[in-house]
Amino acid sequence: MNPVSNIAQLLIDNANRFGEKPAIIHKNQSISYQALAEDVQAMVGYFAEQGLKAGDKFLIFVPMSIDLYKVLLAVFHLGGTAVFLDAWSTQNRLEKALSIVPCQAFIGIPKAHLLRVTSRAIRQLPRHFMMGFLAFKPKKSIFIPPHHPEPDAAALITFTTGSTGLPKAAKRTHQFLLEQHAILTHHLKPVVADVDLSTLPIFVLHNLAVGMTSVIPNFDPRHPEAINLQTMLAELNKHRITSTVGSPVFYEKLANYCLAHAVKPQTLERIFLGGAPVFPRLAKQLVQAFPETAVEIVYGSTEAEPISSILAEALLKSETSNGLLVGKPSEAIALRIVQPTEGAISACSSAEAFEQLCLPAGSVGEICVSGKHVLTHYFNSEAAQKLNKIDVTGTIWHRTGDAGYLDAQGQLFLMGRLKQKLVVAGVDYYLFPIENSLLELPAIELGTLLQVDETVVLVVELKKGMSLNQATLKQAIDEQLKLPQYELKIIPKIPRDPRHHSKIDYDKLKSLINL
Repeated sequence: MNPVSNIAQLLIDNANRFGEKPAIIHKNQSISYQALAEDVQAMVGYFAEQGLKAGDKFLIFVPMSIDLYKVLLAVFHLGGTAVFLDAWSTQNRLEKALSIVPCQAFIGIPKAHLLRVTSRAIRQLPRHFMMGFLAFKPKKSIFIPPHHPEPDAAALITFTTGSTGLPKAAKRTHQFLLEQHAILTHHLKPVVADVDLSTLPIFVLHNLAVGMTSVIPNFDPRHPEAINLQTMLAELNKHRITSTVGSPVFYEKLANYCLAHAVKPQTLERIFLGGAPVFPRLAKQLVQAFPETAVEIVYGSTEAEPISSILAEALLKSETSNGLLVGKPSEAIALRIVQPTEGAISACSSAEAFEQLCLPAGSVGEICVSGKHVLTHYFNSEAAQKLNKIDVTGTIWHRTGDAGYLDAQGQLFLMGRLKQKLVVAGVDYYLFPIENSLLELPAIELGTLLQVDETVVLVVELKKGMSLNQATLKQAIDEQLKLPQYELKIIPKIPRDPRHHSKIDYDKLKSLINL
């Protein structure tokens, strides 16, 4: 039997294996593995009739839904490349992305097609398809087998930068997706009987490859403050959810609701959090709210997921005054702490030359990783490739941009983003230990330290309903932290990142402070 080279083949295999078992449930809709495979095949036939072929790139603006996975798997099946931008992307970001990844087709929900009015780049794409208005049925029903892609052919391209700057096009091949599926299977240990609530798109794809049922929650991830938690808890219980994967902000809100109302999900066995740091305060809330649920915190990035993980209970037992413990690195990944370097690191002529850049246990530097599930290349992004990768005699190491260190037992500690490090009077200040200490103060919802020109500014957001005068708060902070001279600013809301709504958006915060 030939090895699987196209991830869409796994859907065909599971359709034959699971038939009428629900593959995806969303809102009041459900689709079986067999029906999903049939709809994907019909869409493949339709695209082929429209002249689209292997190697073509499809810009997709379809939110998490059953339709999204029909489109995604059809593109994979055809041998095309699915291209995604975040829902919060601006038109400027969209135009930059299309300049990096020229596409042959645009697929979007009706609302997304309004972009054709304002975006010349989208209007100029050769083909446009509107979900919900086309049946995507071919004229002739002929089975088209999955395309066998070349090893370096892109299956999925996403963009990893923030809302400003030139986007980085992260290139995932079919082989990469298969390797990531394998490591996630090893790490998450899913079983076919699991019913998973998936708030992150890539994990539905993983679940389909496993043969699990995925439930897509009925909320807009761009607006976590609008989540109806009573409805969400009812959905968890209705579908007898056993596992769930998502960003910390969702589980923080769910935990707060469950604690406030003395309720909990009835069947939830495992929670996996990723996409943002999880400090002990949140870990404690999760353990209290879900005492019978294993809560696992996963550290990774777009380019490498997972890198390491730790159970919330283990985090609570750790010493957190000098870094955030994220567990031991995955067995499937190689990890080194490299001397912090601004700008690109030249290719290393030997493994020995690379090791000379690496730091010993206990030393803080940049976390670099390599492995089969670590992205080795960006698409048409030479500058990003040069800056974020290190070529060690053909082995590609990814620079995460995160500061951290390994202790004597091989455990990984995060210190924050390297570019956010402050140097004051010759002393390095990393943000995670400071932010964690601020979270230990009862009045503070979130806080961090910034350097604006020559001024060190400590910015805090107070908990709702909390009122403290500046002098009292500063005294509490001074007793908690040993910091250089700083200016204290209390603001109503510290901006969070637009993707996960869980991390501080430092660039946006600095612009607010400058005002």
